Amino acid sequence: MKKHILFILPYLNQGGTEKQALSLIEGLGDRYKISLLAPDGKGAPQFRALPISQREFTRWDFNFFKGLPELLSGIKEIQQEQAIDLVHVHGAHELMLPVRLALGKVPIIFTVHGYHGDSAQFSYQMSCWFSNLLANQVISVCEAEYNLLKELGLNEKKLHLIYNGVKEPVLNVDKSSELGKRFNLDPTKHMILGTAARLNEAKGLTYLLKAFAALTHSPSTHGIGERELRLVIAGTGDLEASLKQEAQDIGIGDRVIFTGYLDDLPNLMQLFDIFVLPSLQEACSLACAEAMSQAKPIVGTCVGGIAEQVSDRQTGFIVMPRDPDSLATSLAQLIADRDLRDRFSKNGYARFRQMFSSEIMLTKTADLYDAT
Repeated sequence: MKKHILFILPYLNQGGTEKQALSLIEGLGDRYKISLLAPDGKGAPQFRALPISQREFTRWDFNFFKGLPELLSGIKEIQQEQAIDLVHVHGAHELMLPVRLALGKVPIIFTVHGYHGDSAQFSYQMSCWFSNLLANQVISVCEAEYNLLKELGLNEKKLHLIYNGVKEPVLNVDKSSELGKRFNLDPTKHMILGTAARLNEAKGLTYLLKAFAALTHSPSTHGIGERELRLVIAGTGDLEASLKQEAQDIGIGDRVIFTGYLDDLPNLMQLFDIFVLPSLQEACSLACAEAMSQAKPIVGTCVGGIAEQVSDRQTGFIVMPRDPDSLATSLAQLIADRDLRDRFSKNGYARFRQMFSSEIMLTKTADLYDAT
């Protein structure tokens, strides 16, 4: 009988936590029996389509007093179907407590997916406290967080570094062409800079808009023939309206395309000449790994795990966060130098294959499951 692993997620939105969990479930479904406990959300349809046992509970930040008994009930129902051998909790350390209460000594693996905002440090500290008390193993998705968790007192014997990984995409030229027409993007006429992120404060997109505005008036970007600059921002979030207004206010509204959320990001990314990640806080960016899998040169900020993904001056440029001038300077250098873009692209793809492929992530995670 296959080992039974229960995945518990605190939400099912459309972010990196969900994408990584979905990849694990899809990639390891043949090796293990996998069940899922998670609230409803915009990202739920992809999970609900999986041929696995699933139960819902109300998000604790919506209604704790309803969500807690639903979670406990869901654990018991799944346990009755087949004894649970291991629980993998993603992102929310507090969910380990009801798991321990319901299942006793059943092992728990907890993945820290990164925390954002002013309370990030407190959340990391609480993750360490809960993990030392309740977790058998802890996964960090980048070395920067691995080191931070150690500094904050997490038991090093429990801690494991497993980078987020993505599949090498199967691209469709026709679909990319359709997306190009949909968003008025023509790679023969446009030099396309692109990013994919939640539109929130932590992603630093206001600095990208400022950098792009500087580029559109910079003599150093004139050496791209007849191709006009375009900036594509894929994603949704609380700052969508204000970012669109900012683009208009600084005179680049006609050159910036906000696509909203797309299920088909790889075929849109195929149109990009350069991928940009101006984050202020980041763990191991799946969008960055996806760009590497498509051999895109990258400009990113030196926060979290970005500098582990992008090798400065080998696969892209690393700049300081909140620095639109440095961002613009690095982008201008790539825009003007086709050979440099090609070199970074080739090196970036090799780095993806070496460190950030889905196969590596699945193998290391399965090894941890089997050893726990």
